Order: sequence, then structure tokens, then C-alpha cells
Amino acid sequence: MARIRHFGAWIGLVCVPTSLLWLPSSGLAQDRCAPQKLNAEALRGDAAQKDWLLYQNHRTGLSFRYPSTMRIEERDPTTFHFDVVPTVIVDLKGDEPNDPNITPLRIICAEGRKTAEAAGTKARALLRTHPEENSSGRVADGAIGTIQVDGHEAVVSCGCGRAACQYSIQTLQPYECQIFPMVSGEGFFDNYPPPHDGTFPILSIIKTIHFN
Repeated sequence: MARIRHFGAWIGLVCVPTSLLWLPSSGLAQDRCAPQKLNAEALRGDAAQKDWLLYQNHRTGLSFRYPSTMRIEERDPTTFHFDVVPTVIVDLKGDEPNDPNITPLRIICAEGRKTAEAAGTKARALLRTHPEENSSGRVADGAIGTIQVDGHEAVVSCGCGRAACQYSIQTLQPYECQIFPMVSGEGFFDNYPPPHDGTFPILSIIKTIHFN
């Protein structure tokens, strides 16, 4: 991810599992990004507890809650070599038996608040894109649905490498942020759409996202 140079090229979406709308799939690329069949508990995202820790970023007003078994790592945006430097890059780290230092979730937020009109225009443009497969077998990011994050519509997208697919969420208001799992590997199903609680309570964390 560190070599992506434009904010607009980040894989994108935004979340909270209310009124989740999946767009119809058509063709191999969309089928590869089709939502998993998950039980209702995984899709509710209601695992957050009162004793979860609170992260706050005062530059953007971003906050969210996370389990005490996980930890925050704020990254230096200038080291990622974006043409447009983000305001904040936050990694949520978690231990897993085969990898004691994995990143189940990353959040990248851009500078400046977005108006409702600008957010609506961006959402319509994103929702016109769909996952498309190229000759190398990779599926370029495309929208597969929407989700509510902190009371605002966010766009859920999906893209695939040769072996595995991954969703991302792009919030558009009040700040434009990218939210996505970072763990690679075909067997790590937390990355596959739709956003859900799996090995880590990713959806429950996303549902606590708030902008002051």
C-alpha cells in the first residue's frame, strides 16, 4: 500500500452495517467479489464492549473503540510517498498464532472536511465502477455496495489478486477515509466481503467509528 501514489487510487469504502446494499454481480470478476455466506452474528457487528479502549485523533476528530487485546500504531504519512499526503494513517494491530504482528485494519484519512454535495457526487461516481478482471487475473477495485459509517453513506469496494480478494470501505463525509483489512493470504477470510466480524471483530470496530 505504501507505493500507491494518489489518494484517489486507495482501495475504498466506509462502514457500519445498517442498510447494507450489495449491487448485483455479473461476470467472473464480480462473482469473485461476491459476499461470503456468513452467519447472522458475524454480520451484526455487535461485539463492542464497554471496556474496549478508545482511540482519538484530534486533527480529524476521528475516534473508534477497539479490544484491549489489540493495539494502535500511528504511522508517519510522509513515509508512504503519496502525492497528496494524508492527514492520518492508523494501523490497528493484533496478535494471531502464526503472525504476532499483523494489521487487521488500517484507516487512512485525507485533509479537509467534505460537503454533502461533494460527498454525493463522489459516491455516485464510485458506484458506477465495478470490479473488472484484467489479463493477469487480477481484479481492479470496483464498488459492490454501500454501508453506513457514523450516520453517513460509505462505499464498499472489492479487488482481487491472483489468489485472494479484499474489500475496502471509503467514507466520504465529513472526512474522506479509506478503511480496509491488511492481512494478506488466501486463508484469511476477514479480508473477504462483506465487512464482518471474523478472527478479529472488524465490523464491530468499524461500527464505533465517529467523527467529532
